[in-house]
Amino acid sequence: MQQTNPGVLLDLLNPPRLDKRSIKKFFDNAAKSYDNAAILQEEVARRLLERLHYMRHQPETVVDLGCGTGKALRGLQKAYPQARVHAVDMSQQMLKRAGSNYRWLSRKRRVVADMERLPFADNSFDLVFSSLALPWCNDLNLALAEFARVARPGALILFTSFGPATLGELALSWQALDDHPHVHPFIDMHDIGDAMMSAGFAQPVVDAETIRLEYRDFRSLLDDLRQTGASNADVSRRRGLMTPGQLCALEENYRQYGFEQGRFVASCEVVYGHAWAG
Repeated sequence: MQQTNPGVLLDLLNPPRLDKRSIKKFFDNAAKSYDNAAILQEEVARRLLERLHYMRHQPETVVDLGCGTGKALRGLQKAYPQARVHAVDMSQQMLKRAGSNYRWLSRKRRVVADMERLPFADNSFDLVFSSLALPWCNDLNLALAEFARVARPGALILFTSFGPATLGELALSWQALDDHPHVHPFIDMHDIGDAMMSAGFAQPVVDAETIRLEYRDFRSLLDDLRQTGASNADVSRRRGLMTPGQLCALEENYRQYGFEQGRFVASCEVVYGHAWAG
């Protein structure tokens, strides 16, 4: 079943935007704190799993791409008790945590891999599931092409991602301080739909909603991002720790853009997509 895609080539005209080594390090470090802080990720996974109730589909093989600590694995196995569920993540520590959370998830079904270069043969899965992992890809078209490659004919592809309004309050607050990138430029739902068409998916459907998180204090907001591994991985980001002065200035700016009724608000535009393999 193990195979890499020989057709994947490095696009020298579009160098990687995200530092994958740093991403892996961020999520490895966050593996222990993730389950306590990933409120948004758990809620989005739950909403995505609910959509399976409306799909007439009985897969024999399922893969969760970017599974993290396995928030969605129990729901997938419950929805399809006879299916063989596989878990993929680029963080070895996240997969180790998933194995601890779900004893039935054998080592053979836990695969450390980048979803832009999946180590599976063509036509391997009847359901390709991924929740909030696509924002960590450098090339959306390449990732969706891999989704399509490992999907069997008639397979269901179901995923979530983040839209450009995500963490807009934080992005604006940083822009008032410096010109370095601090929040990833997330992809618009219409561009995601175009990428689904380019990948050859049949009957693609894309929709979006905004989920707002509220915090009593600003540091709790930043702590949640760090404890879930959602740190800035842009290759041109400013290196080094934030100084106390920068933190105070950032909080002051945030009060202009994301402070309502005594709460710090973080908006997240969640994009949902599903389609069928051709």
